[in-house]
Amino acid sequence: MKGIIFNVLEDMVVAQCGMSVWNDLLEKHAPKDRVYVSAKSYAESELFSIVQDVAQRLNLPIQDVVKAFGQFLFNGLASRHAGVIEQFENFTSLVMGIHDVIHLEVNKLYHEPSLPHISGQLLPDNHIALRYSSPRRLCFCAEGLLFGAAEHFKQKIQITHDTCMHTGADHCMLIIELQND
Repeated sequence: MKGIIFNVLEDMVVAQCGMSVWNDLLEKHAPKDRVYVSAKSYAESELFSIVQDVAQRLNLPIQDVVKAFGQFLFNGLASRHAGVIEQFENFTSLVMGIHDVIHLEVNKLYHEPSLPHISGQLLPDNHIALRYSSPRRLCFCAEGLLFGAAEHFKQKIQITHDTCMHTGADHCMLIIELQND
């Protein structure tokens, strides 16, 4: 997992809970004196442990915490890589450009980023089918990222997520309904 993901997680925890909580989480779930550098890779188990602890502290389902982090993550990544986001005129173009534009840019910026497999298909009646597959099974983070992107582009969306890797499927299918297109 790239350090930039941990950097944005730190921003979220500090903004919502304070620096002492972040320091406590690091003390419990990361090697001593850990500092996350955005371009370096770190064990994903550190991220999962921190997120699990946050969910327990907030008494929320982990899926809700991961989704909220995904939404926060979009803004964190967008502010750090504004040039990539500026390539898209709207939410739909961004979603349809995840594989061919965003992941291409990520591969240029970060060594071996271990990206999920994502493909989009435009459907009738203002819907997009987004197929997600990753050994990390961070589909709820992907949902949050989509909500963050929708907010950025002032696009109202609803997501149906009936096919999911967490319930035994080999991929997730996110059906995005564009509500004010």
